Amino acid sequence: MNHRVAIACLFVVSSPLAMAAQQTQTKAAHADPAAATRAKVAAVHGEAQAEDANVRHLKARVDALESDTQAAGRQLDDRDRKIAELERELDAQRKP
Repeated sequence: MNHRVAIACLFVVSSPLAMAAQQTQTKAAHADPAAATRAKVAAVHGEAQAEDANVRHLKARVDALESDTQAAGRQLDDRDRKIAELERELDAQRKP
């Protein structure tokens, strides 16, 4: 659940940054070519930061899923051991 909250915060924070960078790019394009180039660089930099944050989020999600998978595997192994033990006990009771 904490991962979801962190992700939501990331998107909320990165979205206005990307929009601001695009607006800056549009305004600067009308001012002069050098400013337009700087605005494009700033916009690309903002997009790169947003993508980087998204990648970090996805990596954290993958790590969480791998951890959950390992825990589920251990639980299944425990269940299988208990079933095998109960089957042995049942077989022992049937053979007096």
